Amino acid sequence: MIGSGLVAACARPAQPAGRRLVLAGFLWFVGSYMRMDDPRLGSIAFAFQGYFDLVLVVVALSFPARLPGRRSERLVLVVTTALYAASSVARIAARSEDIFGLPTVNAEAALLLVGWLDFARLTGIVIAGVLIVRRWVVTTPAGRQIIGPVIAAGAASSIAVAFSLYYPLTALGIAPELDSVVYAPLAWLFNVVRIAVPFGMLLGIVRQRAARSALADAVAAAGETPLPLGLRDVLSHAFGDPDLAVLEWDAERRSFISADGSAHGPLPEAKGRSSLVVSAGDEPLAALVYDSALDEDPAIVAAAVAVTRLVVQNTRLSRQSARRLEEVEASRARIVEAGDLERGRIERDLHDGIQQRLVALAMFLSRAQATAHDRDAAVDSLGYGANEILGIVQDVREFASGIHPAMLSEAGLAAAVRELADRSPIPVQLDLDLAGGGNASALATAFFVISEALANVAKHAEASTAWVRANDTHGSLEVSIDDDGRGGATIGGGLAGLLDRVSALGGTLTVGPRPGGGTSVTASVPFG
Repeated sequence: MIGSGLVAACARPAQPAGRRLVLAGFLWFVGSYMRMDDPRLGSIAFAFQGYFDLVLVVVALSFPARLPGRRSERLVLVVTTALYAASSVARIAARSEDIFGLPTVNAEAALLLVGWLDFARLTGIVIAGVLIVRRWVVTTPAGRQIIGPVIAAGAASSIAVAFSLYYPLTALGIAPELDSVVYAPLAWLFNVVRIAVPFGMLLGIVRQRAARSALADAVAAAGETPLPLGLRDVLSHAFGDPDLAVLEWDAERRSFISADGSAHGPLPEAKGRSSLVVSAGDEPLAALVYDSALDEDPAIVAAAVAVTRLVVQNTRLSRQSARRLEEVEASRARIVEAGDLERGRIERDLHDGIQQRLVALAMFLSRAQATAHDRDAAVDSLGYGANEILGIVQDVREFASGIHPAMLSEAGLAAAVRELADRSPIPVQLDLDLAGGGNASALATAFFVISEALANVAKHAEASTAWVRANDTHGSLEVSIDDDGRGGATIGGGLAGLLDRVSALGGTLTVGPRPGGGTSVTASVPFG
């Protein structure tokens, strides 16, 4: 008992069963001192012998917790402990002359009381043994895997105690004394049965450590098998619970999702099953539904919760990374397509606009050269050419404004937004709180979001008014464009390209309905 208890205590320092087993081992030797020549020491040993059986019963009824879980078990332990204490008092009284040197009570009466109290306390141990067997009967397969060896050891100890019941009956004269030929082999047989007690308890204690090792496998399996099947299988194997379930939390559906995809609003309830929500802060991650017998070992349930939290968080990170990779690839494709379209637009604008005007200018200048002898014709040609040059300058300015507005570079975002509002065919109300923060990329992105949104309002919204709000007071450019039009707008067309641009800067762009009707476009662009 001492050796097994020390091994168990080292393997599971937080588990009290190992230390109790060591205590039982030392208490085993108390009765040996009854054979000492010192009558006082022998009498004290007589008063306190047999307490190891009480400690073993406490272990068997409590394991893996510190105290028994059922009221009936606690009641039997309290009564049996009281009977052990009363028996010790009666034994001290019976041997008071040896211990204190003076007889205090009638020794014969005290020994008679000792016999009845011994019978009562041993009966309490046997009743506790029945409760130990009941633990085995009523527990589930998962629970038996945890407490089975300890229960078997406790039951074996109770059987040995049942044999000891015969001794007080002979001391009371109720039953005849057994011949040594019968008594000695039986005594040795039940001592051999007691040998199974420490090994059974050690097996049960160390088995919990093995279950924790199996939980460690869940961490290794987390990167190989997706939830919920991979983690569920590992936990099910570790706990011996084939019906264990891992339900992952779906934030969009606001429910727990089982392996088959079905949703559970409240956690499923069933007799003999427990459920536990695994959270990270205030956010639910998953839920474990497992055999209620596992609650008898809170430490192993806590370990399972920790593993589940780690696996779910890792899985979510993997999913987010995969989703972001898909978004980046799609964004790259859109950027390439948008670049091709923009180059095509620039080519058309140059060809159909500025290029044609430059060709016309060249023709008029050639004509002016050819008619240099005709002063009036030359003056007209040169005058037309000068006007054409001014028109070309205006075309270039407008063309460049589509690439990067000059007003934005020269006067800032507030002035550029006001110019957009002045040019808009729809009345625009402005609410600008801009202190001039932000780099060039953030400012340009915010400007083009406002520009594209106002253009969409004018083209599609059938609105009577638009509202533009912008501020840069919280480390980012926050803009919103609302209208009172027909609504129903989505991210598409020019806004789809701007979404990529905003995302590339680490910002967000959303399009949704405006309270009271219409559309609301909001964007947040970090300063960078």
